[in-house]
Amino acid sequence: MKRLLSFALGCVVCVCVLIATEQRAMAMYVDPGSGLLALQSAASVMAAAAFFLRRKIRAVFGARRKPQDYVPLGDEKGETRKAA
Repeated sequence: MKRLLSFALGCVVCVCVLIATEQRAMAMYVDPGSGLLALQSAASVMAAAAFFLRRKIRAVFGARRKPQDYVPLGDEKGETRKAA
């Protein structure tokens, strides 16, 4: 019984010493959902920029117009296809 009491007292003293000498952790907690929120914010900014600049983007990537003398196939000799 004496050994059990001294062991329990030793454990309590160790816990008290650990708590009393506790140092502040200089770490930053980041929630796992924060990364996804940052990714979603970046994607929405890019989508909004693409929406507002869509005409300039089309001009850069060349939405080319048809030439003036363009004639679709089948219309050269007056041939037209009839719907079935």
